[in-house]
Amino acid sequence: MAGSVVTIGTFDGVHRGHQRVLAAARHEARRRSAMCLAYAFDVPPRAIAGGDAVRLLLPPETKRRLLARRVDRVVEASFGDVRGLAPDAFVRDVLRRELNAEAVVVGESFRFGAARSGDVAALASLAAAEGIALAVVPPLVAGGEPVSSTRIRSLLEEGDVERAARLLGRPPLLRGDVVAGDGIGRTLDFPTANLSLDPRVLIPKHGVYVSRAYLPGIRSLALTYIGRRPTVKHSPLRCEVHLLDAPGRDLRTDIAEVHLYRFLRGDLPFASLAALRDQMCADLEAARRVATRFPDAADPDPFGG
Repeated sequence: MAGSVVTIGTFDGVHRGHQRVLAAARHEARRRSAMCLAYAFDVPPRAIAGGDAVRLLLPPETKRRLLARRVDRVVEASFGDVRGLAPDAFVRDVLRRELNAEAVVVGESFRFGAARSGDVAALASLAAAEGIALAVVPPLVAGGEPVSSTRIRSLLEEGDVERAARLLGRPPLLRGDVVAGDGIGRTLDFPTANLSLDPRVLIPKHGVYVSRAYLPGIRSLALTYIGRRPTVKHSPLRCEVHLLDAPGRDLRTDIAEVHLYRFLRGDLPFASLAALRDQMCADLEAARRVATRFPDAADPDPFGG
């Protein structure tokens, strides 16, 4: 492998803080005429190393796509495979031998090695012994706090997708296969595409969101509902997307990605399906009123259209 500049992390969300580190790595790689690599762990280390269960901000394939826009190569790594390596073994065996690193770019809070025993100071010493340069990028601060995946998760759990978008540098998103539903939306004149979501990914606060939906060859302003449909008893969790510019085609075999723009209301029970339909009509009007604030050109089409 040619010489490389490597940045390391989980990159969950590929948020603005990650983007800052990735940009620094890209700059260093260009300066050295080297390949820029993102060494990306599959899950946050604390999800394996005895910490609390952590829901991801992105499905793996979406994280891979967003990273690939910013580096020459994404090297996907299982944290479980390297968690037992001592810091010196990680630098020698992974950075030097496997990745042929000329330089490493990390954030100030970077930890590595067994039991997270290595910090930036240890990395500087070990990397220098292997002839590897080190660049440390300070954290990106927004609203008086560092931008972090943990902070973004908290905002999504509150339904605050607009503040989360400012930290992500893009709208929060959901992605999944479109599967057959039970047809209730169609009987209410609100047909929906029903998404089967990755169970590892964080589900935002239940309710109705103004959104934009992308399917191959289709982009449409949408209403996205996340919840358990309390008006319909004993319903499992659903993610239902109503396209405001309905394409008039069968969507059940497609993949959809939904970008969430604004939380409209919580998941509420209604006395009847007729009352639910009245509320959905009000939601539709509210979505159209605010749609001009979310220009379509601001979002890259995930399907390249």
